[in-house]
Amino acid sequence: MKTLLCAWILLLAAMQACVYHNLDEPTPGGVNCTTVDVQYAENIVPIIDTKCAFSGCHDGASGIPNWNVLTNLQEHAAEIQRRTQLPASDPAHMPRVGSLTESEKNALYCWIENGVRGD
Repeated sequence: MKTLLCAWILLLAAMQACVYHNLDEPTPGGVNCTTVDVQYAENIVPIIDTKCAFSGCHDGASGIPNWNVLTNLQEHAAEIQRRTQLPASDPAHMPRVGSLTESEKNALYCWIENGVRGD
């Protein structure tokens, strides 16, 4: 009986270990990134220029990553994706000044999900 109980507990522990539990990663509701074609120059650069890379923020002059440089965006993609999807009430939310529309959030999210391409 002890062996059966131990086996059962071990099985439950193993099953629990195989489940993805990252609840800190919000995803936009209803967005299917496999059907969305987000282009860097056409869709992402305008968002970066107006919402992120201005004086005092990610413009290259403030000591924080310069979002005008594609490789910087690529290197920080996961964090950009996470922070732009957080609720505005979260202190880690980006942008700190102003806000992103749902369309902008979805574009950034899907661009990152689809490989952070520079095309």
